[in-house]
Amino acid sequence: MTQKYPRGLYYLFVTEMWERFSFYGISAVLILYLTKKLGLSINEAGLASGAYMAFTFMTPILGGFVADKILGLRYSVTIGGVFILAGNVILACGEGLLYVFIGLTCVALGTGYLKSTVSVMVGKLYKEGDTHRDSGYTLFYMGINVGALLAGLLMGEVAIRYGWTRGFYLSSGGMLLGLIAFRLGYKHYNNEADGFQRENLFKRLLGVPNLAWIIAGTIGVGALMIYLFYHSQQTKITITFLSMAIVAGIFLMGLFCKEKKERNSIFAILIIIVAAICFQSYFKQMYNSVTLFVDCDFDRVLFGVPLAASFFGLVPNSLSVILLAGMFTWLWARLADKGKNPSIPMKIVLALCFAVASAALLAWVANGIALSSVKVSAWWIVLAIVILTFGELHILPMGLSAVSTLAPKRYASLLMGSWFLCNSLGGYFSGFFTSLVNVDKSRVQDVSYTASAYFGLYWKCAVGLAIVAVMMLGITPLVKKLMR
Repeated sequence: MTQKYPRGLYYLFVTEMWERFSFYGISAVLILYLTKKLGLSINEAGLASGAYMAFTFMTPILGGFVADKILGLRYSVTIGGVFILAGNVILACGEGLLYVFIGLTCVALGTGYLKSTVSVMVGKLYKEGDTHRDSGYTLFYMGINVGALLAGLLMGEVAIRYGWTRGFYLSSGGMLLGLIAFRLGYKHYNNEADGFQRENLFKRLLGVPNLAWIIAGTIGVGALMIYLFYHSQQTKITITFLSMAIVAGIFLMGLFCKEKKERNSIFAILIIIVAAICFQSYFKQMYNSVTLFVDCDFDRVLFGVPLAASFFGLVPNSLSVILLAGMFTWLWARLADKGKNPSIPMKIVLALCFAVASAALLAWVANGIALSSVKVSAWWIVLAIVILTFGELHILPMGLSAVSTLAPKRYASLLMGSWFLCNSLGGYFSGFFTSLVNVDKSRVQDVSYTASAYFGLYWKCAVGLAIVAVMMLGITPLVKKLMR
């Protein structure tokens, strides 16, 4: 057990668990907070929620670069945790869009410093070629879902009972515990691979120390985020062009690599990222359209207990991952020992098929509600999310493992940050698609009307994901060749 799971993995597990408790705690209540408390329309709230997800997963690309070149892994995680804690405290300090946008910006900046680097640290715990790396990442991924489960159980209930901002005090406490756990595990990490050199902080670029560039860049990016939160139409344009630039940059990075092995690895990572973007665009509907769909059109009672709509955006998925991750951890490790572990591209195809089944089920249920004008059992939502979770376990931890394995050492954190690009774009597109659900505020109590609107969304998701699955199946041999 000790050989398969290094001790440092458990500290990183706890750190990531509490950081994700903070992130998903915000995600669980954000769109409801914006619509119910602050009075935003679904269009406005969907775009704001999508922008938040985009920023929190796009900044790790920059944070990964800074970690590689200047800060090293441990300092990056620590600085990121402090920013996330500050963001949660700001959200808790008062109500209003100003508090919301500044708080979300701090969380996004902190995630940039923390997210890609803590994932790279997991990979550094294993020797190159260790076949148990996949099972280690699956266990690490389970920590993410423990945090999400706790957030789903607690955040919504605290928000309803004690006020929306009180929930953010709870997520603040979670991030504080995560920082403490990370610091306690310092001696158990692979510190030889940390990458920090003090002289790099004060090395001058254009006559200015790198430390000053980091401070100025963090302030500048933060100011830009706040501006974009207030100007959602410009956010769409900015994220679209920035995303295209990042994808093109990764492609050019691979194209100009002199070594064929590095070039093929980068191209394989890029294909996996694009497929994951499509998956995430539907997967992250759990925190946007699914939450609103449940709030309008479902009888939110399980085992006789009435539940908040935010419960369904987190708990069924997180609990399924916790229950199933052990099985998949055992399965991948057992198949790896026998040399029969399915290729990562094939696992991604299966993940997309599960997503198609989930979206089609939600579309079918929504159509039934629209025709009958009667709310249905929330067990249908639970079933759709469990099906989607099977897909999640076939793609998201495998993507982490693939990037950790394939990325050239000199670009390790940068490409890990690029992996989180799929979360960024998927998160934004999920919010964007939610904003396209045209529901008049005066008719949100009309069950047939709202269900009909969500039917259109989920049916289109099912068709689109089916097309992507077929395309990915067609190029699977190419991806396997690139990864060889």
